[in-house]
Amino acid sequence: MATERLNRYISLAAGVSRRVADEMVRNGRVTVGGVPVLDPGALWDPANEEVRLDGRTLVPVREEKVYIMLYKPDNVVTTMKDREGRKTAPALIGEMSSRVFPVGRLDFHTTGLLLLTNDGEFAYRLTHPRFGVEKTYIAKLMSVPRPQELAVLRKGLPVDGKMTNPAQVQFLDKKSGKAWVMIRIAEGRHHQVRKMFDAIGHRVTKLRRTAIGPLELSGVEPGEWRYLTPKEVRDLSDYMDRRSEEVAGQGPPPEVPRHPRRTETPADRAKRRTVKDAIAQAARKKAVVGERAAREARDTERKKPRQPKPAWKKGPRIPEKYGKR
Repeated sequence: MATERLNRYISLAAGVSRRVADEMVRNGRVTVGGVPVLDPGALWDPANEEVRLDGRTLVPVREEKVYIMLYKPDNVVTTMKDREGRKTAPALIGEMSSRVFPVGRLDFHTTGLLLLTNDGEFAYRLTHPRFGVEKTYIAKLMSVPRPQELAVLRKGLPVDGKMTNPAQVQFLDKKSGKAWVMIRIAEGRHHQVRKMFDAIGHRVTKLRRTAIGPLELSGVEPGEWRYLTPKEVRDLSDYMDRRSEEVAGQGPPPEVPRHPRRTETPADRAKRRTVKDAIAQAARKKAVVGERAAREARDTERKKPRQPKPAWKKGPRIPEKYGKR
């Protein structure tokens, strides 16, 4: 029995966003088979049940699938809207007959390949970790990494308390103390590439995504976009099928090694208390010595001979004939 999520069906049939469709369901405006439904994610069978919105039957228009490659420039966010008024990636595409959305995200200052589509299943497969889709980046570094440092990235390292999967890394070039490195990862954590290079002591100054799986950034300049060819879509779909099988046979990344927590003994507590008391006593002693030195400095200043007033403080001089008799 074929099933479909209610909010997705309403989004297609009513021509609204998924969020608006969720609100319609929660507000009790939707019935399935004559029964009100309040769960936007509810599954139902389109072949046997009728969906109504405010009493009117909904029939979705099956829209044509759209796949777009965008060369995201710097200083652009990959959300549909931005509260701060910054330029968004969908705004670079402009108005289209079908609503498209970004697949995954690129950081504000990261440039390069970004896909947009109206195919939710395609976007899900590209972004879900179980499909293990690889993304390729070229990073410009502030300094030149040593081979043993790049080897750490190839083995995996802890980032935010969790080990990364092994990355494919290739040193490309160096000039004037800067370096360019290619890195390919199958994860998508927040700022992951930048944090991985930070962990080995090399700051990323520029980052560009050049490929998603077999799909390479080509035929567009920064800020430009184009439709994917049918062959590119097929190749990407076939690649995701292969990757899902490969990732299924791999285990999760190893956990970050943690030092066992030591149980504190009475002797340890006594020692810690002694050290704490000694530190407090030293601080009190330092405060007393400082106060005494300040007091002595004030007393010494008072004992100095009285200094004559400067001329501007004495006021006008009174002539002798107008003085006291």
